[in-house]
Amino acid sequence: MHEYHEVNRKHWNQRTEAHFKHPHYRVREFLDGQTTLHQLELSEVGDVRGKSLLHLQCHFGLDTLSWARLGAKVTGVDISDRSIERANELATKANLQARFIRSDIFDVRDVLKGQFDIVFASYGVKWWISDIDRWAEIVAGYVKKGGFFYLAEFHPVLSMLGGNKDIIEPYFHQPEAERYTNEKDYCDENLVIEEEYGWRWTLGDIVTALIKAGLTIEFLHEFPYCICDSWRTFVKEGDFWYYPDLKKDVPLMYSVKASK
Repeated sequence: MHEYHEVNRKHWNQRTEAHFKHPHYRVREFLDGQTTLHQLELSEVGDVRGKSLLHLQCHFGLDTLSWARLGAKVTGVDISDRSIERANELATKANLQARFIRSDIFDVRDVLKGQFDIVFASYGVKWWISDIDRWAEIVAGYVKKGGFFYLAEFHPVLSMLGGNKDIIEPYFHQPEAERYTNEKDYCDENLVIEEEYGWRWTLGDIVTALIKAGLTIEFLHEFPYCICDSWRTFVKEGDFWYYPDLKKDVPLMYSVKASK
């Protein structure tokens, strides 16, 4: 799978520069003192003051540094060289203490030792995981006894459906990596990604992998709303986006907390 990961690393270097400048990521607001975390993560993760927190697949560290601003001792890991450079730049500008490490998630044990009170991941990470069991073992290995792993993520049903309720993608994991070419970036439509590889995982795949890795599931929550207008056709109400004409009938996000 390494060759697929390397293709993804290169396009994430491109994406980082586009995302850093895009208003969706709210870099300016973050540097003005705001958080990029959503109320869902804040309420379900809870008080992080004085706790060690590992953020896996952290992109360029906005959420990592938002946890630092709330008092956590943070470490962020991402596959993209440019993301880690930008994360360190943001930490300096925001005057926040953080450690950022460039690594493929499946190689991270070679460069990062120790365990953490909280291991955190969120929004769009599971698509890039080529082996769910190995991923869960790595996650569990970093959780201290008495600590927990927390994941907030887009629901697999969201990736199945198109903007007009058509079923356009499979739900279940496919044995081979899914290859996409010349796709527009989800954030900046002016950026076209020549090639990328991804993997589809069900809720059952994820929860079962975490249990097999030795973690105890404390909750699995599903939500009928999304943090963004994923298909450009969603209806906004308050801070969230809903599926058109099926408000509160379609699961769009979920969260998992698994403890040791």
